[in-house]
Amino acid sequence: MIAQLQGAVPDAYVGEDGVLRIIFEIEAGQLENIFLANQLLLEDVFAQTASLTALKQHGIMFDLQLEEGTKAEGTLKFTGGGNTYIPIGTEVAHDPGGSLEPVYFTTTQDGTIPNPGTPSAPTAAIGAAGVLTGLYEYEVTFYTAAGETLPGAESTSVNPSSQKVDLSNIPIGGTGTVGRKIYRQKDGTGDFKLVTTITNNVDTTYTDNIADGSLGATAPSDDTAHAISLTAEAELAGQNGNVIAGGITVLTNAPTSLISVTNLATFTGGSDLEETESYRSRLLNYLRNPQTGSPTDLKQWAEEDAEVDSATVFENDDLGTPKNGHVTLRIAGPAGAVPDSTVINRVQLNLDTRDVANITIHVASFTPVTQAVTVDVTVATGYTLGDVTPNVQQAVTDYINALPVGATMYLSGIIDAVFGLSGILDVVVTSPGSNQTATATQKHVAGTITVT
Repeated sequence: MIAQLQGAVPDAYVGEDGVLRIIFEIEAGQLENIFLANQLLLEDVFAQTASLTALKQHGIMFDLQLEEGTKAEGTLKFTGGGNTYIPIGTEVAHDPGGSLEPVYFTTTQDGTIPNPGTPSAPTAAIGAAGVLTGLYEYEVTFYTAAGETLPGAESTSVNPSSQKVDLSNIPIGGTGTVGRKIYRQKDGTGDFKLVTTITNNVDTTYTDNIADGSLGATAPSDDTAHAISLTAEAELAGQNGNVIAGGITVLTNAPTSLISVTNLATFTGGSDLEETESYRSRLLNYLRNPQTGSPTDLKQWAEEDAEVDSATVFENDDLGTPKNGHVTLRIAGPAGAVPDSTVINRVQLNLDTRDVANITIHVASFTPVTQAVTVDVTVATGYTLGDVTPNVQQAVTDYINALPVGATMYLSGIIDAVFGLSGILDVVVTSPGSNQTATATQKHVAGTITVT
């Protein structure tokens, strides 16, 4: 701009403090912004170069959405003081250890911990003729939907001789009590053993005529009644929310009267947000494919379901039997999980509505083959085995669970998944000793991953 001005007006002043120079610099900056904006707009026009925001708009046009990821779900068991109210949104966490960030979970259901109280002593009296002979004492426990209290106070002793014992004033439990259990001890020695279970919180009398050799379990030594199980989900979508049983143990933002939390079963259903380039590739495959019901189409359509992580297509296959005109899709859920019947039926309906002519489509799950893996790692200076173990276990788990149905689990794949992680200098797979194959109905899933 300055050169062209000087060509037209040779003596024009274009010094840095000149008005024309300042105006040209401002305009040049604005024109450059416009150029860059047009360049970005041009890139967004094509799916091959579009930004994520524009790429999602391309996908919407063809009803092919970015997989946003799903949150892991499960059940948490809380213990604590009786009558403790646990609101929806109570936060707990799984601490994976090392330098990894905690994974947070919140309750999606509220509830109140039962408050059965401490049982008082029942009243024991000698009754009519029966089978009991000896010196007997009795105690009572309350039980809730979660478990059983510790035994309460012992009754005064009675000494029947071929008689029954009549119990009265059997205590009534507090909030959440669904029944009581009666235990007795003979001659002041040994454990208190179960006489009977009263399956209500109403009756206050019972006649004991149970032979000494017919008693049940020993009275509990731990209180399991002050507990409640509530549904919960991970705060964020992602596979890291699929925490194994017993992994969630940290109370982060919860009522202070709670004592502990745990998950008795694995949290499942968590899947990661689809990576931009993976989504781009999937969209381009869709656009380049004529949508004729090819194996690529069937795989694409099945994986449109949010709860389908991968689909493997077997042509000319009728659920494992070779048959022309049939095709079987075996689908896997997030983190390689076996999908339930609801997911299978939903995918089947989706494919059926595509009305692919002359093809009978079958949707099925797979038989999981659990793979336990042991890897021996060499750690870098400044790292300990404990530092790298969680990352190594997660990497191996992700590799195995991502394998499609019928695929081979390669030892080199395990090494590739681990090698290059922070703190890892070398890795050797010590178990299994060879590549693991799978049939057309099987899929490898991660079992116990041991790092040495």
